[in-house]
Amino acid sequence: MQRLIGNSIRLRVKKQLITLCRQLHTNQSNSSIAHDFNVASTSTIDSNFFTNHFRKISPFSWLKTSSLSKEQNDGLFQIKELSTPEGFHILAERVVNKCEKLLDECFNPSRRKIVEILDEISDEICRVADLAEFIRNVDVDNELKQAAEQAYGILHHLVEKMNTNTKLYDHAKQAYESGEGDETDQRVLKLYLNDFERSGIRFTENKRLNYLQLHEDILQLENHFRHGAHREYQIPTRQLSEKVGKRFNEKAITINSAHSNDDDENLREFIFRQYFRNEPEQERNLDQLLHKRYELAKLCGYTSYSHRALDNTLLNKPEYVTDYLEQIMTAIRPFADRDIQLMQILKNRLDPQSTNKPIAPWDIARLEARFKSDVTQEYTPYFSLGACMDGLNLIFNSLFNVTLNKQPTAPGEIWHPSVVKLSVDHVTEGTVGYIYCDLFERKDKVPHDCHFTIQCSRRLADGSCQLPIVVLHVNIPPSTNPNIPTLLTLGLVENLFHEFGHAMHSALARTRYQHASGTRCQTDIAEIPSQWMEYFVYEPRVVKLFARHYETGETIPDELLRRLHTAQNCFQAHRTQVQVACAMFDHSFHGPYPLSESYEKLYSSLLTKHTSLPYIPSTYPYLKFYHLVDYGARFSSYIIARSIASKIWHDQFAKDPLSKTTGEQFRKNFLQWGGEREPNELIGNMFSLTKKLTINDMTKAITDEIKDNAQKRDSLFKKK
Repeated sequence: MQRLIGNSIRLRVKKQLITLCRQLHTNQSNSSIAHDFNVASTSTIDSNFFTNHFRKISPFSWLKTSSLSKEQNDGLFQIKELSTPEGFHILAERVVNKCEKLLDECFNPSRRKIVEILDEISDEICRVADLAEFIRNVDVDNELKQAAEQAYGILHHLVEKMNTNTKLYDHAKQAYESGEGDETDQRVLKLYLNDFERSGIRFTENKRLNYLQLHEDILQLENHFRHGAHREYQIPTRQLSEKVGKRFNEKAITINSAHSNDDDENLREFIFRQYFRNEPEQERNLDQLLHKRYELAKLCGYTSYSHRALDNTLLNKPEYVTDYLEQIMTAIRPFADRDIQLMQILKNRLDPQSTNKPIAPWDIARLEARFKSDVTQEYTPYFSLGACMDGLNLIFNSLFNVTLNKQPTAPGEIWHPSVVKLSVDHVTEGTVGYIYCDLFERKDKVPHDCHFTIQCSRRLADGSCQLPIVVLHVNIPPSTNPNIPTLLTLGLVENLFHEFGHAMHSALARTRYQHASGTRCQTDIAEIPSQWMEYFVYEPRVVKLFARHYETGETIPDELLRRLHTAQNCFQAHRTQVQVACAMFDHSFHGPYPLSESYEKLYSSLLTKHTSLPYIPSTYPYLKFYHLVDYGARFSSYIIARSIASKIWHDQFAKDPLSKTTGEQFRKNFLQWGGEREPNELIGNMFSLTKKLTINDMTKAITDEIKDNAQKRDSLFKKK
């Protein structure tokens, strides 16, 4: 739930460049990068390359420098124009001129297929717009950020002009209705038409103005709600109980999370209630946001915003999502109840004086941490950053015949000295993509782990492939001891593997059109590779191949691996229940407006009916759920993707997790297609199904996994 795809960070731009950039991805000027990014090279895998690389370099020293060099350089991503901030304006103006020419071609009787022209227009816009959005989220100097903002403004105006061009829409629609092109052409052209129509291209002038106003209002409300959801609280220590207050020397404590591992239950409860306090302004923002979204959906011809958001997804109707979420809740309820029972036993052991106090939400983080504590103290020395990167290299080499190779960078190519540029090299196909790894947390760096696509795969006019280029953006605390490499917690290992799942989805894409390349597909499809990658973190047969003690070189012991997997999944049913509950209220909130009851009552009713822990009166967690902005009406996609990733893993990879045959099938049947195939077709190909994957299939996959992990957990719990 916390490692959502980086598209969520870029959602504001995605919504503003609606028609031609559904999910913005930047393509650079081929002339400026052709030499570096189109030279194929392969190399034999070095199983300790990254371990040695990160051992030699002290990440702590990198934190002192965080801005781009002012000296002469080759430009960011080797785009020569971006050697100075003024280059953004040059790139934006060039895009405007090129798109005007492409627009003229659309109306030429001897034109190419119109989908090809639309995709080139989209490509031209996105190559600068997505780069501008990336710069807005990177810790670089303000001058460059301001230039990126200005370029974005130019492109925003251009896209509005394209969005309202009814002649362009009519020509595209005629091409689609006449059956121009093959199945792939028709599929992608339909995506473009859908985006035109979702933007109100068929509206009268008054309706179009109404649409644009609603769209602008929604963007502002989303920003307000997101800001409120991330709000921290400064609480005077005098408001704490006398016993607890004595523990703090400060005049105030900062609360930036609802959960604490503190041993004092009174403090844990106080923090929980303070963080989830009632915020009337935030509730007004939520209500206005849902109201405006509903009006927008109705204006576009949908019954509700949920109907609009779920269009073209795997479960493409709200009633299907409702059935799926309720079925999941019913299936996992006995296991979640058992989780709470075991938590109660553990709480009683830790706090013998509080045996009459039932488990409360503020107990969960502490109990999970205590249950894992003996294991976590032992495993971190085996999971250095270098060892984990070597593990990823091993996995990708075994499954896909590709190797991650470190590449030198030109002056000015990267935005921070710690960024590592990797080529993704196939044994026979040569270089298939590039990944820039921005791995370490910094003071001014955006704290979200995510994946930015800088250039998408697409077929060029000469038949060659435009190579994907992505940025993998995570926040790993670097080691401050020059004698100890950066060591990762299990959560950080999960995050790293998760984001590399997204990066490889983009890098291995081989689509005809960039508009549907890699992660540019529906969210329930885009999240599958990333969640599938998490299974490798707990697969003993894989982990023992790369997890080695940073001092002794000793392979991680089998017994520790077994306990590691069991401890991490100890309360999986409860965590899943919480995720599904979030999906439920996100789904319910985006139905018809106004709701039949208050937000608090609807939220509390869902928790009371479906979850193992009671709702805590006078708390408002839904006001802190910022995914209502980024995943509005689609948070269920994350649960759906988890079910499918589970089925893929257990059906196809569990027997032999590093099977090259299975890996190649996954690449050819799923990863390379992005959004150029229908979601149900992609899933059907993965499982060789003659019919659609059913809700029962998805529920069974995740329930079976939870059941299996619960049985392993129970055996370990008895020994504690």
